[in-house]
Amino acid sequence: MKALEKSIYAHYAVSKAFNKIILSDLDAYDGTKKEQLKSFIEDLQNGGCISGMIGEFIYHADCKTFYKKHLDDLEEIRDELENSLGECIKNRHRLPHYTFMCWLCFEEYCFDIYRSTFEK
Repeated sequence: MKALEKSIYAHYAVSKAFNKIILSDLDAYDGTKKEQLKSFIEDLQNGGCISGMIGEFIYHADCKTFYKKHLDDLEEIRDELENSLGECIKNRHRLPHYTFMCWLCFEEYCFDIYRSTFEK
């Protein structure tokens, strides 16, 4: 799916894992693949990972495993995001660091795809 290649974060290896998660959830939505992607990301924008809609990131143990596997990429994505915002991103919900990082980076990855694909 071409839209997934448009992210500014596509060069990170973790993007493949994120794409797998996204693609596995699209069948729950109606329409073309592009319409499904738009609906999926809009749901994520409304509820976020904290809503439990991303099965891979519901449990802290799963987030910890994912974080350890993709630690460098996730930390670099956070650094990129903080640099573009010009400020530190706070863990307002006081989540374990690994859960916070998985949620933050996955959401930012998806929102970047949305911006580059649907906000033209």
